[in-house]
Amino acid sequence: IAVPLLAALWPVLSGTAITVREAISTYGLGGGHFGANRLDRLIERFGQRFLSAPYAVALGNMFRRKGRMIMTQSVLILAGTMFLTVLSLSSSINLTLDNVFAKHKYDFLVIFDDDERVDRAIDLAENHPNIEYAEVWFEHGASLLKEGQRLKEAGLGAQLVGIPNGSDSFRPNLIVAGRWLQPDDGPTVVIRKDTADDNGVKVGDTVVLDLGELGDAEWQVIGFYQNVFSDIGETDPIYANLNAVFKATNKHNRGTQIRARTQFHNEEYVQTVTTQLKEMYEVKGIDVSESIVLKENRRNVDSQFAITITMMLVLAVLMALVGGIGLMGALSISVVERTREIGVMRAIGAKTPTILGMFIMEGVLQGLISWVIVVPVSFVLGKPLANALGIALFEANLDYQYNFSAVLVWLVVILIISTLASIIPARSATVVSVRDSLAYA
Repeated sequence: IAVPLLAALWPVLSGTAITVREAISTYGLGGGHFGANRLDRLIERFGQRFLSAPYAVALGNMFRRKGRMIMTQSVLILAGTMFLTVLSLSSSINLTLDNVFAKHKYDFLVIFDDDERVDRAIDLAENHPNIEYAEVWFEHGASLLKEGQRLKEAGLGAQLVGIPNGSDSFRPNLIVAGRWLQPDDGPTVVIRKDTADDNGVKVGDTVVLDLGELGDAEWQVIGFYQNVFSDIGETDPIYANLNAVFKATNKHNRGTQIRARTQFHNEEYVQTVTTQLKEMYEVKGIDVSESIVLKENRRNVDSQFAITITMMLVLAVLMALVGGIGLMGALSISVVERTREIGVMRAIGAKTPTILGMFIMEGVLQGLISWVIVVPVSFVLGKPLANALGIALFEANLDYQYNFSAVLVWLVVILIISTLASIIPARSATVVSVRDSLAYA
């Protein structure tokens, strides 16, 4: 209810401010003046030099009502900026995920029901002809303490995750402070940034991990990571070297999951190898709780972000449609204002295609002008908005990538929208008879 009233406020107030003398002396609806300033004269000279007379008139008429043009352009520019920015955000998210998954140099993982012997699990995996490499990780439930006090736990709790010393098969999604584990690190951990922020933990601090029946152990925090996404079943991992975890838990040669790299990496092939390995384990009495294929996990992550991108893209398309409707309305008003002008042109021999071409050209030029403005605006705004989205989603900047192909896509879209928006007003301009138009005040 409020929006139409506010939109009408300025034109109504400006209309009621007109004096009686101005109202009586105004000549009909076509009172817009063109040629009174330097921009108008520049446009006029350009039209005279490069365009035929009817299209030069159309170019000038587009700038006759500059306020109306600015309002129409504002909607089209906003729609185009949103469209290009959203597609650039999509490209940036895909690039970020590509970089994240490039750090995961394994194809699948298998999680065991119970602790299993490392050598046995690896021997069975490496005996499979299609598995090139395998390593076993060890996990144990843990609670984080600082100065003897239990800290707030993120999600369902924490897991102390032991990674084989020097392994290159995995890196957290984003290291946002400090560093990652080195092969010769002792009792050092890399924890999630959210957990550190919630509890005032800084890089270099010493924390205590309560390992339940295995007692407590002191660890030095050497880095913070932030997840772009979480693996299935993940509960706030605390990463450490496997040897240090074995020493702290007093468990050796034990593992809770195996991660493996296959000969080929397409999803169907990896799924087949994963199923075969699970069956081998079951035959040997090793119970498997679940398995995760990296390619499938990537598709699931893509689908999560696709919802956000699709919603923003739908909003941009709706804005483009609103801009098209606004352009149609502006051209329709222009037809009414220029009824006498159209009548004069028809009287001196202007054909219907000429009249149609004038108004369609006016609409298409509006679309092209908005496109020319949109490209640099979206290029400037793209990276800050991508970083803002990254901070909002996972408190880290995205790896930004501007989508240059979207520029051409939007050019095609805006030309279609502006052409369609021009057809109805242009058609209405051709059906006015010469007598009626010349008689129009």
